[in-house]
Amino acid sequence: MKLGITKHAMLAAVAALLIAAGSTAARAQSCPTSPGFSPDFTSNQSCLTLNFVDPIGGMGVYPGFYPVINPPVPPPGVTTVLRLTPNQNAWAGSAWYNTQQPVAGSFSTTFMFQLSDTSTFNADGIAFVIQNSSAGTSALGPIGCGIGFGASSFGCTPTASNNLGPYVGISNSLAVEFKTYGNPGLDSQPNSVSIQSCGTGPNSVDPACGIAVNNSLPITLTDGNYHTVTITYAPPPTGLGPGSLHVSLDNTDLFTGGVSFDMTTIGLNGGNAWVGFTGAGASGDDNQDILSWTFTPGTQSAVVTSGAPSTLNFQNAAGTNVYDYTAQLSANTGSQTVQVKPILMTQSACNAIVQKSFRPARCFVYENAENSGMDASVMFEVTCPQTFTGTCAGVPFQLLGTDFEFLQPENPLFVYPGILGPLNPFPGWLKGDGGPDPLHPCTPPTTGALFQSNQIDTFFIDGGTTKGKSKGGASCWVATYDTPGEALPGINITTPTVTTYTQNQVVTAAYTCTDPVTSRPDSSLTGPYLTAATCTQSELLRSGYNTNSCMSSPGVISCTGPVDTAALGLHTFVVTSIDSGGNTNVNAVIYNVAKKGK
Repeated sequence: MKLGITKHAMLAAVAALLIAAGSTAARAQSCPTSPGFSPDFTSNQSCLTLNFVDPIGGMGVYPGFYPVINPPVPPPGVTTVLRLTPNQNAWAGSAWYNTQQPVAGSFSTTFMFQLSDTSTFNADGIAFVIQNSSAGTSALGPIGCGIGFGASSFGCTPTASNNLGPYVGISNSLAVEFKTYGNPGLDSQPNSVSIQSCGTGPNSVDPACGIAVNNSLPITLTDGNYHTVTITYAPPPTGLGPGSLHVSLDNTDLFTGGVSFDMTTIGLNGGNAWVGFTGAGASGDDNQDILSWTFTPGTQSAVVTSGAPSTLNFQNAAGTNVYDYTAQLSANTGSQTVQVKPILMTQSACNAIVQKSFRPARCFVYENAENSGMDASVMFEVTCPQTFTGTCAGVPFQLLGTDFEFLQPENPLFVYPGILGPLNPFPGWLKGDGGPDPLHPCTPPTTGALFQSNQIDTFFIDGGTTKGKSKGGASCWVATYDTPGEALPGINITTPTVTTYTQNQVVTAAYTCTDPVTSRPDSSLTGPYLTAATCTQSELLRSGYNTNSCMSSPGVISCTGPVDTAALGLHTFVVTSIDSGGNTNVNAVIYNVAKKGK
């Protein structure tokens, strides 16, 4: 916004320019590897470096940690917020996590904010910023429309001659800007979100450095309510060129399909950079509060709806999908941001967690899992960061699933036929719940089992592909084989029976194949589970009598076909059923054929 502070010119001329770096710069040795300020900023405050500029001498220390503004009633557990600027004229503030974060690979970050004003008009906005400038954790840009990260050529940020603080934007940076004031010539309207970067040069809020903008937000940023943002970056499959940047606001995807951006163009430090927030005002102002913030490397997020499945692909360096994760909500339930973090581990470590409740199940091994360079098992940690709790409790999914291709040599103990039956791989798609940390549901409990249910739906040996699906709340998931608890598909033969038929008597076979009993659990409706896939007849040691006609209905395949009565003697009528997991069941009836009158 225009600086508009000429009434303070005398103060500005005589007051010392206050630019303080690192008001909480002491670096605590116990800081988490990545930002994890949840549910609020009560803990780990010294893990942030705070900087400010206050050219007209306001009161207080900002950024700083302050009680949450109430009303509205804050989310559960939120008492202390990070206030970037107060509702006082002409402040700019920045807050950086004290440890650089990996940003060249996939990551997801979620924060909740509240912008409220009690004095003048709302201005100017906040930004989430990734930067590798020479200033490091002291980085801070202009007040006013610069929003603390970027300068402008439209006269709404300080200049070198007016002594109003920094006048150059933060170099080597990418900013996701939440703008609350429309500056003439610069902004088409005041309530918008834009993505800004000038590569390795000083960043700017000007359209010349704009990558994408959304001027039709689903909410008003300054309505005083709590709003949640999730920003995700998915790197390019080959590691070269642009990746995809996604921004969701209150479970709305602001840039459908993502925004193309190459994170390496800002000049990273071995793939790492500083991450944090900036905010600013001038004649207008707000209490610019961040209520909570998490940054999770190696994670992707998607806005999930009921209209169609949303799929996140995890690829290796060759651009091949090593695995994916798919989610879809139940009908007419709006949208929800879902975060998926693959957790790579050795097969033996994964087996140790799984086998507490599903012995002797083994976790699949993915070749070069997510370009990690190692053959690893993968657990999927699934959370919903834009809920107040961060968990997916109560979120109405109709589909949660994964597809992946595997190589049998990468699974040295995978034996087909399986170890528990002649033709039974016994695949699993196990759901884990009940660990000590709801935000990290793959963390095993101190005692007891993490995984409780098996919800696999399909499995294919040919081509080395398996698929797991589920309904119900998300938590922790893993694909397994040799998983006990999967009963075989049922078979019931009505005709023929154990009897004697006359030679050439017309007899029509009637038989059914039903879903495994584990597909109809008494205590859980969170399938889908394995289903009967095929139901075929044959006659032992004979040919020509293996044709049948079948009709499918939920849970059952009903078939008819010819019964061989041409040849005299004993016959074995065989029905084979294979379920969608490749598990095979066989049933047979022995009957006799005699000449008429015998």
